[in-house]
Amino acid sequence: MFAARRPLVVWLVAGIVWWGLFIILLEGDVLPALGIGVLLGGLLAMFARIERGRQRRLVRLGVWDGVHAHSVGETRAMDKRRIHGENLRPLCEVLAHFAEHDFGDSEWEVVDAALPGTDIERDTWYSHRLAGRRTFTVRIAAVPDSRDVYVEIYGVLGGRGKFLIAGVLHVLGKYRVS
Repeated sequence: MFAARRPLVVWLVAGIVWWGLFIILLEGDVLPALGIGVLLGGLLAMFARIERGRQRRLVRLGVWDGVHAHSVGETRAMDKRRIHGENLRPLCEVLAHFAEHDFGDSEWEVVDAALPGTDIERDTWYSHRLAGRRTFTVRIAAVPDSRDVYVEIYGVLGGRGKFLIAGVLHVLGKYRVS
């Protein structure tokens, strides 16, 4: 991760190490040793840059959060919370925005139709996947004798994104948003 985040540092350090090695091997010939050091350091920096792109792709696919690796489709819950039932659609729309997914009326009808068959006490959930540039899965269960729902959000949204999702869930659990 260090090398992927700092390819120029890799180039500089590797170039100096190779330069020093080739000065010894070329018996003090500085210019050819410097050229070889710059080329080999640049090669390692190029590999670091490729690794940086691979890591960004893994984060985008939801397989890696920048620290922990996850099996494809199996991520830890980013957050879990009880929210007001009428706030479920705004939550889905916010997550769809983060995923760059088009969440429309027909998709909401599917979620709304599945909700009566769920129950948190019987551990009966409905899972809905929002796939776009990022992928999120929302697990939903109705709370008996209430209009509230319990939601679990799975996906990878690194850095400040997790705090943003937690804040959104806090607001949707505390206030009624229409």
